[in-house]
Formats: sequence, C-alpha cells, structure tokens
Amino acid sequence: MKYILFGAGDIGLQAFKILGENTVECFADNYKYGSEIYGKKVISFDEMKELSDLFQIMITSNDYVDILESQLKDAGISNYVVFNRRSMNEMRTVLPKYNYLYNTQYMNYTDILLNYKICTYKRIAIYGVNQYLSYLLLEIAILSDISCVVGIIDPDINEKHLFDIPVITLEEQDFDCLIMNKRRTESDIRDRIEEHSFDIVDIYDVDKFIYYNRYPELQKFKNIHAGRRAFIIGNGPSLTVADLEKLHEQKEICFGLNKIHRVFSQTAWRPDYICMTDTRVIRACESELDDITENSTVFMADRFFCSEKVHYVHLKSEYYEPNLPGFSEDITEGVFWGYTVTYDLALQIAAYMGFQEIYLIGIDHNNVGAVTDPGNHFIENYFDENDRNVYKNVTANFKGMDRAYQKAEIYSRRHGFRIYNATRGGKLEVFERVDFEKLFE
Repeated sequence: MKYILFGAGDIGLQAFKILGENTVECFADNYKYGSEIYGKKVISFDEMKELSDLFQIMITSNDYVDILESQLKDAGISNYVVFNRRSMNEMRTVLPKYNYLYNTQYMNYTDILLNYKICTYKRIAIYGVNQYLSYLLLEIAILSDISCVVGIIDPDINEKHLFDIPVITLEEQDFDCLIMNKRRTESDIRDRIEEHSFDIVDIYDVDKFIYYNRYPELQKFKNIHAGRRAFIIGNGPSLTVADLEKLHEQKEICFGLNKIHRVFSQTAWRPDYICMTDTRVIRACESELDDITENSTVFMADRFFCSEKVHYVHLKSEYYEPNLPGFSEDITEGVFWGYTVTYDLALQIAAYMGFQEIYLIGIDHNNVGAVTDPGNHFIENYFDENDRNVYKNVTANFKGMDRAYQKAEIYSRRHGFRIYNATRGGKLEVFERVDFEKLFE
C-alpha cells in the first residue's frame, strides 16, 4: 500500500524525500490542492477521503497535527500515521546516509534497492529489525514481490513471525540475498559472514552509488604491483633517516603518510606514494604541493579539493566501534574509515595494487598526550606553530585504530597477502612483527 502525504509543506517534502517517489502516491492539502510537487499531484481532502481505503494516509506536519488528525477522525478515517519533525529526526538515526564534503545526505529505500537490483532476487532475507522495517518491506513489495522475502533474522527478538514473515536464523541459508538492516555499530554480522554463498545488499553502504563519490580513473592502479612488496612509512619517533636511506638504496616501493615531505631536506629518499586523509593536513600542505608531487603520486581523501595534481579517493566516514570497519575491494568506489591514514588510504590502496607483502615501519601506535606534543614524531619540525594551534588538544583514538588494524589483518589473511609490523618497539601488536634490518639480508 502506498502513501498519501496529508500536508504539502516542508515536513511533507522531507517525508517524500525519505520515502521515495515509488512509495508516495500523491500529496493532499487543504489549500494547495490542484498543484503538483515533484511530479506528484496535490489532491483535496475530499479526494483523499475517497481514496482512503486504498492508500495509507500519513499526516506530514509539525504545527498542525492536532487539526489534521481531528479532520481525519471526523471523516471516519483511522488508517493514518503521523510524520512530524520528531519523526524525521528519529528516522535520520535509522535511515541510510552518506557524506560529501561534510554535508550529510539521506538516500531513500527506493534508490538503494534499485541500485542493488533487488528485483533480480527470488529469495530474500532481511537481517535486523528496527522501527522502519515496514517501510523497507513496502519498498520491496513495490519494486519486487513481497513473497520473495522468505525470512527476517535478528538474534535480539523472540517473535516467530513479523508482518506474517517467518523469523529465521542465519544458519537457515535458503536465500540468495541478505539485506543488511543494521549498522556496523549495531552488529558484527558483516565480519561473521565474509565468506558466503549469497549476495549482500547493504543498505548502509550507499556511498558507492553516488556518482560524485566515484573515481573510475583509480582503476589504473588495480594490481599494478601484483606480487611485489611495499613499505608503509609512519612518522613515529622510532623511524630514522637512515631507515629511509636504506629503503632508497634498495629501491623499495614506499608509501609516505601525511607530512612525510618535511624530511625531504634530510634524505635522497622519496616515497612512491603519499597518502593524506585529515582535512587539516591537506589544507596545511596546500602551498607545498609542487614539492610534494614532484616525485610522488599523492592520494587524498576527497574531504577537501585543492589540486589537480593529486588522486582523490572517497572516504566513507562510517562509525563502526565496537565492531570492525569495512575494507575496500574497489577503491574506485571508496575506502573505509579507520581513525588513521595508515588504514584509511595506505593499507586499502596497497591491497588494491596487489602487493603480496606489506611492511609497516614507524607506526609506533603510542602517542603521548596530544598528537602535537614533542616526541610523537621522528621529524623535529613535523608540526609548526600554526599546526599546534590547529591540532590543540587533539588525541589519537587507539582503540578505534586497533579495530581497524584487526580488520586489515583478517582481510589480508583471507585474501592471500600479509601485513607485517617492522616498527622498532611501539605498541602495535595486531600484525606479526619482523626485524626491519633482516628484510634486506
């Protein structure tokens, strides 16, 4: 059953954007009838009354809910729900969203399911129950067939049926598609079923369907270094200029991070690739890009555009604690956030490039105090006075990083490559440790 939105003001427009055009039959309004909004007719109250048995009425107003509700009751209409500003805010905590240049946008179920080609599946299961499950089911019914939904899975509920659909367990894998209806923060299901025989429709992974989040030109880096080894160079205090000279002598392929260029005056070494995620770092380095890009290919998260000399990668800023983040299999569609540029860009890009062995060096993973405090970086002038003002009181989230590194370790073992920690000392224990010097014997 589709909706008639009773109220064609701002709240009605917001409801329309959230529900999607396939779910909304039309608007109804006491004053604006006879017009059109987004290609949908605005009908009168009397016209809506005639259609009330065929459609679900939704009051879409904030200040006039009582008046509109009384109008419906006086007309003998009881099949209505209320959508006001509070409802809108509650839905925004549940419905899928994506970020572009720090602007949050919401994607409705129609667009998500169309992008995932939901109509091609004959046996669908849904993982996760929330207060808007009915909206999701309605969209499936419109775009496909509700009979295709063979089960609902949620270990936190006790019911045997919901909306006349059986509640099943994950072990009952008699389905060809599993719709993820829980966020990463709510469940570790994505990590528990990485190897599966069914397709996954993740309604919270929608960034890849936004055209301006895609960077197809990055495909040229796919398996460009297949079978080789790479070094990802952190800026921790354990790193030395002599280490960089050794890498230069051995002609190793290297990734530098953030402001690694601040050491260029002390060494002939130059990284093949440089990765930057933090907008503050990118802004601070804008005037130095000519020097940075002279000998290195630079990757930046697309939070702030500043140059045509770099390659932008879309960063999916999705919270995941206490569970694990995603790990990108296709950087043209974006990479997953992990509280550190080492994970956000370097590890996921290196995996995409096909490296067989990835060595971390200078990843001490134990900053003392704020990130700008003395002794946290191997370069004496790593942060200048302006940086210290910008990063004042900023501290690292090591718990979030640990979860991201755990994901990288799991992903690497499952996909046939290895990540090693060649850092001297430090507190990163997720990856197998190796001796940096012995790598060149």
